[in-house]
Amino acid sequence: MKTITNQNAPRMSPAPGIEIIILGNTKKSMLTYITAQPGAVVPSHSHPHDQIGTCVQGGGELLSGGKKHKTLPGTAWTIPGDEIHEWKNTTDGVTVLIECFTPPREDYLSKAK
Repeated sequence: MKTITNQNAPRMSPAPGIEIIILGNTKKSMLTYITAQPGAVVPSHSHPHDQIGTCVQGGGELLSGGKKHKTLPGTAWTIPGDEIHEWKNTTDGVTVLIECFTPPREDYLSKAK
């Protein structure tokens, strides 16, 4: 077993105002804690990883599969691998998301410090 705290976890910033903290990963999955500043945008992209997430605080708008979805606290989403998606914090405060990827995002692991 391995434990970690947010303060000691590897982190990275894929876009301005977005911080991703890698809380844990195995050979098959990765769990992340994401903070997004007001107005921060994760631009349109895709990846081969399945992605499951939930909003813990704040809110935003997810465009995935050609459909817009509000991401408010308690909202969860599932994005299949290779589906084009983007997300924006639409609130005046910090938004917190928890997301799981399977398999792990090797690109995140290589960039995280």
